[in-house]
Amino acid sequence: MCQIQLRRREFERKTKEWVPETIHELFSKMTKQYFNRPFIVSEEGDEWTYGEIETLSKRLGAGLIKLGLKPKENVTIIMPNCSEFVVSKLAISFSAGVTVSLNYKLKKEELKYLLKNSNSSYILTLDKWNKVDFISILKDICPEVFEGKISPDFPQLKRVIVYSPSHSHYPGTVDFYTLLATMKSSQEVENLLSKIPKVSVEDVSDIMYTSGTTSLPKGVLVTHDMIWRSAIGSCINRGYQDGRSLFIPIPFYHCFAYIEGMVAGSMVGGKLVLQGDFNAKQSLNLMMKYKVSDILCVPTIALKILDEQRESKCDLSELTAMYCAGAEVTQKMWKELKKVLGIKELITGYGMTECAAGVLQTDPQDDIAFLSQYVGKTIPGGQFGLKELDGNNIQFIIRDVDTGKYYAHGSQGELVCRGPLVTKGYYNNQKETTKAIDENGWFRTGDLAYIDKNGYVSLKGRLKEIYRIGAENVSPKEIEDVLSTHNAIKQAYVVGVPDEVMGEVGMAWVVLESDIVISEKEIFAFANSKLAKFKVPKYIKIVKSEDLPLTSSGKVLKTKLKDVYAYEQSLYKSQF
Repeated sequence: MCQIQLRRREFERKTKEWVPETIHELFSKMTKQYFNRPFIVSEEGDEWTYGEIETLSKRLGAGLIKLGLKPKENVTIIMPNCSEFVVSKLAISFSAGVTVSLNYKLKKEELKYLLKNSNSSYILTLDKWNKVDFISILKDICPEVFEGKISPDFPQLKRVIVYSPSHSHYPGTVDFYTLLATMKSSQEVENLLSKIPKVSVEDVSDIMYTSGTTSLPKGVLVTHDMIWRSAIGSCINRGYQDGRSLFIPIPFYHCFAYIEGMVAGSMVGGKLVLQGDFNAKQSLNLMMKYKVSDILCVPTIALKILDEQRESKCDLSELTAMYCAGAEVTQKMWKELKKVLGIKELITGYGMTECAAGVLQTDPQDDIAFLSQYVGKTIPGGQFGLKELDGNNIQFIIRDVDTGKYYAHGSQGELVCRGPLVTKGYYNNQKETTKAIDENGWFRTGDLAYIDKNGYVSLKGRLKEIYRIGAENVSPKEIEDVLSTHNAIKQAYVVGVPDEVMGEVGMAWVVLESDIVISEKEIFAFANSKLAKFKVPKYIKIVKSEDLPLTSSGKVLKTKLKDVYAYEQSLYKSQF
């Protein structure tokens, strides 16, 4: 029996008596087992044990209750990856609130929209991050709250709680650590926490906002049960071992890092090495120093780590695993990641906020060709899977986009899913909920896909990205896949842009491999030799990877690519 199978068997043995539970109950259980183990390591080298994090979380939770937090009220967190984020997340769960984790890189108007849409009662925020002054932004958005008054735009918002690394204090706010200091009595803490109604695993734990690549962000209702089952499935599939050490350079406000890292990692007494702002050189140093065995990342980060390691040649002998997902990766890059970083267990996956992170994953034992061909198969349910879902916690099938018929495998169409890992809808948005969940209860992902007879899923593009040239429908992903087979091309992204004659035509944004020179004409000639003429992009633009607009989860914002074309269209020359 191989190592990963042994680790899976050990994890299933350990969890044999487990039942789904809330996130704070899970963490308390893990704390009893791993009290003195380090749980969080900051990029500055500070460490917090399981016991310390639980104590701080309970104190903050009690402090929130004392401030007036009621069960099921929404609490916003605006912080990068840090121990205070983890403490805040758990504290809100301990106090029966609902977490609204927001991207700390959002602009003022974006924050204003999300704070209003979420009806948040409290805000837990960092004061400053790089050049962003959150206090000034919030004062501008809701000045009345800083004066102890009701804001007409945010009537539910009561208080702003500020974490300041420089220990600055701001009038009209509550200081994060001062609030913790008022809750030093463990008896008072337990007394306050014991008075709130018991939280159910079916209760909403988080409202997680989608990246909004094609529309305004929607608040996904995520339950404790969804998070718990998703984390269990990842632990089984990846063979999480006792004390696994994970490097997490992706943000906790996104479900990928939160569920695969913070929650799944805690299930095995793991150690989380955090990084706020990604820096490739620092990443390698952190991984060396803390003997990291696993990385959670998106392809843009993996590429930069790969390039830096080629130069630095750091000792990464402890590194054995990587979960890299969120965008397309060429087979060449997968091979390079294994070779240069020495990774033995490399996987990719597929997930959405609406189905609690990576619910499709490749197997760490899969041939490397699988990683560029598939996004995986359904993660195992273990002893917690449902019989009606073949022992899993989620089921995927294909819905024919023309007829609406369903197919288990062997047909291409829209990927749809159902099961306890799938959201019940969007916060205060019945219209979008009705659009997303069809009359038979299947959640419509909006992704075109093919499922083979073994249950492996291959993505074929996004329904909303398909464009029409004359009478022909064109899938950008098909063109991207062809372009990516060229040895000189590292990444390719295709969008449909307006055309007076054809209605729409294709435009390709291409990132080249380092130290390679190739022209747009040569790329056009390559595409012309591989694709039907109507599929060949009319415009081709060679760019650097850092020029590509990205969502917070590392996906290329194709709507922004279209905006750039609209603004600069006179500069582009047709390749025909």
